[in-house]
Amino acid sequence: MEKFKRFFISGAVILTIVLMTLHGVAFPEEGGTECRGADPVIGNCSTVNVKVRPAYFPQSPADHTYVKFAEEDGQWESFPCFGACTGGNLLTDTESFVFKDNKKIVKYMATEKPCRWPSHYYLIIGVCHQLANRSLFHTGKTVKNARMYNWSSFFYYTYGACFWPLKKYCFDNCQEASEALGPWKPGVPPGCNQSEPEKRSLIKPDDECMLYAKHFGNLKGAKDSRSMKDVFKNYRDELFSLYYQQRVGDQKKADFLPILIKGHDVLIERKEELDYRLLKQGKPDEKIFDEYNELFKDTLLQLSRQVPTDVYKRFFGMQEDQVIDVRWFKPSDEG
Repeated sequence: MEKFKRFFISGAVILTIVLMTLHGVAFPEEGGTECRGADPVIGNCSTVNVKVRPAYFPQSPADHTYVKFAEEDGQWESFPCFGACTGGNLLTDTESFVFKDNKKIVKYMATEKPCRWPSHYYLIIGVCHQLANRSLFHTGKTVKNARMYNWSSFFYYTYGACFWPLKKYCFDNCQEASEALGPWKPGVPPGCNQSEPEKRSLIKPDDECMLYAKHFGNLKGAKDSRSMKDVFKNYRDELFSLYYQQRVGDQKKADFLPILIKGHDVLIERKEELDYRLLKQGKPDEKIFDEYNELFKDTLLQLSRQVPTDVYKRFFGMQEDQVIDVRWFKPSDEG
């Protein structure tokens, strides 16, 4: 009992600090000429990668992610993913050598419907982490090392939660739409002045990416709501199994993975009610922000009571008393 008293007391203190900070710090504007520039030429390669910076306010425990495409002549353009498009640091394991012609696909998947969902649906579909993952899909990379990604991927998976009334924004529809731009040119451009081991390390796909391709790689002709529900459930179960293995290991996986999956089932049922309300409302207000916060907090609290502390910390990548405020991920635009 003392453990849970500390959870609420510490959580209240953290939330108070967060809300006070939010009033004093403005979020960077999205888009504009600051999203382009030039860097010194290194290696004669076009690259795509992800940059991270604190989300919403300087002391945030979460990372905002945005995608940057640099051409071999040093010219670059970045794609905000609902927020800032400059500053920050390179995120580990997100850089790939790519052909210059692939830029149009990277940009489309980060900026255009149906790949980029309307920002006022971010509580339903996903945050900057999931949009950055979409843009990186053909490189096989993910933002798995971003702070609070363990949290966001539990609620929004790798490429966004596929909510049926907003099915046009599901990632498989994004992939189909992007095909109109032409095929992705795979491999490393021959002019890259990099070692072969480095080239191989930068083109190895993440397991998350391969798992998605396994379940959703051939869905044409099988997109009725019932079949998609089954596909998505099987995908979710395998994805969480992968997360557990990567983050926790084999430690009583058979005992605790089913608890995490069941907790997610309960979350989905409760979240669906909020999602429908937000869908009808159009844009979130303070009341619905608070309700999503309460839902996520309660989900995490219930799970913290059912799994050991070390499993919780490693699976979610945070302390049991860490409070999440969905406003951290609030898009800076209204598009």
